[in-house]
Amino acid sequence: MDGPLGPPRSEDCIRRPRSGPPWQCAKPLSPKDASQFMNLFHALDPTHVTYLLVFGAGAVGGLLGLMAFGFVGRPAETRRREAAPDGRQAARNARLEALTETMPGVPCEFRVGPDGEQSIAFIGDGATELLGLAPEPDGFYERFVEHIPESHRGEFLRSVEEAVTTRSRWRQEVPFDRPDGERIWLLGSAEPDPQDKGVLFRGLLLNITERIDEKRRREQVIRRVTDAIVEVDAEWCFTLVNDQAEALYGMKEEHLLGRTLWDAFPRTKGTRFEEEYRWVMRSREPVRFEEHFERMGAWFDIQIYPNPDGGLAFYFDDVTERKEREEKLREREELLRSITENVTEGIYRSTSEEGIVYANSAFVEMFGYESRDELRAADPSTFYADPAEREALYRQEDEQGGLDGVEVQFQRNDGSTFTGLLSTQQVDAPDGNQVYNDGAVTEITQRKRQEQMLKSRRRKIEALYRATSGLLSVENRDAVPGRIAEVLQEVFGFPLRHIGLVEGEMLVPKKTVGEDLSRMPEPKAQPLSEDLMATRAIQAGEAVVVESTGGLENDIDYGTLSTLAGIPIGGHGAVVVGKEAGTFDALDLRLLEVLGGYATLVLGRLEREERLVQAREEAEEAAQLKSAMLANMSHEVRTPLMSMIGSADLLREDLEEAGLEGEPAEMAEQIFRSGQRLRETLDSVLELSRLESGAYTLDDDSAYLGVIVREVAQELHLRAHEKGVRLEVGGPGASVEVRLDETAVRRIVRNLVENAIKFTPEGGEVQVRVEPEDEETALLAVEDTGVGIAEEAREDIFDAFKQESEGLDREYEGSGLGLSIVDRLTTMLGGTIEVESEKGVGTRFAVRLPR
Repeated sequence: MDGPLGPPRSEDCIRRPRSGPPWQCAKPLSPKDASQFMNLFHALDPTHVTYLLVFGAGAVGGLLGLMAFGFVGRPAETRRREAAPDGRQAARNARLEALTETMPGVPCEFRVGPDGEQSIAFIGDGATELLGLAPEPDGFYERFVEHIPESHRGEFLRSVEEAVTTRSRWRQEVPFDRPDGERIWLLGSAEPDPQDKGVLFRGLLLNITERIDEKRRREQVIRRVTDAIVEVDAEWCFTLVNDQAEALYGMKEEHLLGRTLWDAFPRTKGTRFEEEYRWVMRSREPVRFEEHFERMGAWFDIQIYPNPDGGLAFYFDDVTERKEREEKLREREELLRSITENVTEGIYRSTSEEGIVYANSAFVEMFGYESRDELRAADPSTFYADPAEREALYRQEDEQGGLDGVEVQFQRNDGSTFTGLLSTQQVDAPDGNQVYNDGAVTEITQRKRQEQMLKSRRRKIEALYRATSGLLSVENRDAVPGRIAEVLQEVFGFPLRHIGLVEGEMLVPKKTVGEDLSRMPEPKAQPLSEDLMATRAIQAGEAVVVESTGGLENDIDYGTLSTLAGIPIGGHGAVVVGKEAGTFDALDLRLLEVLGGYATLVLGRLEREERLVQAREEAEEAAQLKSAMLANMSHEVRTPLMSMIGSADLLREDLEEAGLEGEPAEMAEQIFRSGQRLRETLDSVLELSRLESGAYTLDDDSAYLGVIVREVAQELHLRAHEKGVRLEVGGPGASVEVRLDETAVRRIVRNLVENAIKFTPEGGEVQVRVEPEDEETALLAVEDTGVGIAEEAREDIFDAFKQESEGLDREYEGSGLGLSIVDRLTTMLGGTIEVESEKGVGTRFAVRLPR
């Protein structure tokens, strides 16, 4: 029985009193303990006491032996010398039978006579059931041996002979073929008791067939599995190591059996392995975990199970390849995720069971959701403008195994729609247990709009060229307005279409067409000094747009019209068109300018014809005509030039849309750029003319110098980038306010920055800074690392048409008017301009403007 501090020691069992009631002692015995028990019983001298000793080896080993010792009250030496009478022997056998009725197995006594004769002195009645043999001692041993298979018979007899010879304990596992043909396995165990007439072995036969079969099955399974399997007993000693474990450890099983796990693998101590192993040993609960073996450089899936005998079974599965695959898969997924998060296409993955399991940021934003979770929670049918289209796409996908760039009308979360190209494919998961539907959506709404816009542009351009053929053939000035009105109606169809021509100092209405003229007063002649859309366009020399008629300082009632555009017809007049709301399309304005250019050509031709007739009068007015001719020539050159630029730009866009490159595209680009430069020259000439003639008017409005500088820098950033010049803007920005004409300030900034970029070589730098110099003055500084200006040339740089390099050797393009215009505008604004420059180092312009 267990004591208060645990099971009794073996010596406690041995030292029990020799008198008193029967007692028992449960204690696992080692071979040394068993020997002590044998010595004890040989030394005892009890009277008529029978001790039944049962030796066990736990749940796995089974019962090892049972020995009955009978004593009749005489010393041990006397018992060994004398044989009991037959009656006493029979009574003793009866007591043995009674004592062993409740014990497992069959008790027996094996006697070896003085002459070496071997026989069974006693066999329990259980022999019939266990062995199929009658429990008759006579001849029983011979019959028993005959039923042992020949393959094991020799080994059995040798074990008996060895025990007899050495007078030692006998224990043997042996197969036994019952008379009915069934093979069973027996475990025999006996202890010797020397007698004067030989030796008496008392022991027990146990049926261990089930254990042997189970052991064989288990060993076969263990040998067949690919896992490395080892088992240890309750003392951590190895009891089994399969072939895979031998290969894993690099040690044979015989080198590990009997050694403790901690002795064989000392590095395990203090690691997670020891922690998990000991937890299972204590809790008797299985554990499974994955861990990396540093010494082997490998990952293992480790399963630990408690064994019935108190030990543990370890299963080691090398999962290094799986771990490496998982790591590569994780890296690949991270790479793909990183890629998909940086593309504009919407990319997703879905399954039939879970719906959308992944969507990149572009997909989430494309459909108007705040997050992936919100997207996943939505009904996928709401992604389609027409839910029926979704079903049709499913059928098409099943038939074709996927979709390739199918145009679909999708619907955003807010109900708005967009056009997208949908491509899908089915992908098997790495484990083969899942099928993913991967898809990509490319939004093409803008492209569709551009295609429709391009078609509309082409139709308008074709209609314009058809309609202007009649305009070019007009023979008198009075027919021009009617022809222009016809073109406006055929190509544009604006609600208001008005044409006015200049007659002296008056702008005379010639043709007015509108959808609701009843709400507008009858047009009448107005002085050119009036603030009209027509006069603004004539003065600007280009299309002018007013988004609110309230911004015009006149008494004209425009009815329901709110947006007006004026297009100059050179200096001959202007075309005014209007609409109730919205802005004018850039293409429409460009085409109107082309129309105005054609009209200018016609009127110019008619005027030249008239001037030939009136040559004498024009000669007398030569002084006045000189200034007018400059403006007229600028307008006349500008009109066909605008037509050329517009046509070249359209041709350039068409070639780009068609994907054509090479000489045609380069020529179109060259025509467009050359036209732009010529137009800029004409603009400068016209502007300088207005400045010199006093026709340039200034507004006293608030303007934020920093904002203007940043807007101009943004407009010129591409030009600087194409030339390889770095353009930087610094200063407090929008906080610098000036009460000056914004248009004039913008012109100053633009001319200075353009000039700096022009004279700065590739790799150079242009810096623009704005800062309040004091409470009354704002400073605009433009500094470059360009070619610089020679000292002798600085005095002339603000003269019109002047550059440092002149004549045929001129190095840089340009009219030489930019700085002249800057100087005049700065003076008109009440400011000053200074220049600092060093040849080969760079130039700095400092403009100071009143605040």
